[in-house]
Amino acid sequence: MRDIFKPAFSLVIICTVITFFVALTYNVTKDEIRHQELEKLNSAMSEVLPEGKSFDEITNDFDETYGDIKVDGVYESSKGMVFSILTPGYGGDVTVIIGISKDGYVKGIRLGSNNETPSLGKQAEEPFFTSRFQGINTNSSVEADVDSISGVTITSTAVKKAVQSACDMFNEYTGGAGN
Repeated sequence: MRDIFKPAFSLVIICTVITFFVALTYNVTKDEIRHQELEKLNSAMSEVLPEGKSFDEITNDFDETYGDIKVDGVYESSKGMVFSILTPGYGGDVTVIIGISKDGYVKGIRLGSNNETPSLGKQAEEPFFTSRFQGINTNSSVEADVDSISGVTITSTAVKKAVQSACDMFNEYTGGAGN
């Protein structure tokens, strides 16, 4: 019986020490990780809404889920709004960041983190596709106005659904500024 306790006690001590160091590492790095994530987000927001300078988070004013998409963040500036939306794609959730000007036009979109197929679904990140959304009025049908990429139907549809949802949320929040 004594032979069992000594190795078990050793394992408990080892696991406790390792857990302590993992927790310590997390606590030391979490602020830097959050800072880097915010820098990437600010860069993306400046890309999709170039006129916007400072953004205030207003995510709490929106439902967390909107159909089968998830609202990851909503930000407002004096020039418009930026939506960060998670939508189901072929390889899992796709993050789509959408900038909409105060007058109700999509200024730009950018795809964030995703696990889409490198040779197919990743094409949706390219400017030849993302530029198709620029200038769309929030009262328009994104599905009708934007052509999908041939062979990338699931990812294209996911991006279009995210943009349409952002347009709908923008119209609900602003009372239809795109009229």
